[in-house]
Amino acid sequence: MKGLSIAFIMTAVTIFIADNAKAQSKNPLEWMVGVWKIQSPSGIMLEEWKITDDSTLTGRSIFVRNNADTVVQENIKLSKRNGEWYYIPTVANQNDAQPVPFKIIFSKGMEFIAENPAHDFPQRIAYRRVQSQLFASIEGRKNGKFNKQNFDYLRSGE
Repeated sequence: MKGLSIAFIMTAVTIFIADNAKAQSKNPLEWMVGVWKIQSPSGIMLEEWKITDDSTLTGRSIFVRNNADTVVQENIKLSKRNGEWYYIPTVANQNDAQPVPFKIIFSKGMEFIAENPAHDFPQRIAYRRVQSQLFASIEGRKNGKFNKQNFDYLRSGE
């Protein structure tokens, strides 16, 4: 009986350590994963996110017109560099098609805010998930005036 108790305890400890290591290796931004959409009169905007590894998510924003024409708006990486997370979009017709890093300055639960004060517009990007909705916004100064655009996505299929 004593040998059975020790074996049980050892098994439980091994499972706990394995589960704890697995939890620590998870990507803290995995709540972004999925396909998110906004339906508008001119078409559907989709944002798709996938986990690449424990320190990178890849995403892309596309616009679909008339259920046929698909235009990639931007490719995005959420990446951890030197212990800091960055939101890094690449837009074909902006910034010479070069990636622009926005440092994540706030992250808690299913929300983050990223900033790049040196960028022309936007200077701030925010995401927040509430159940099957993903709220995104871009904001900053544009032509000397404050501007903000909201993007209210629903999980695709809902």
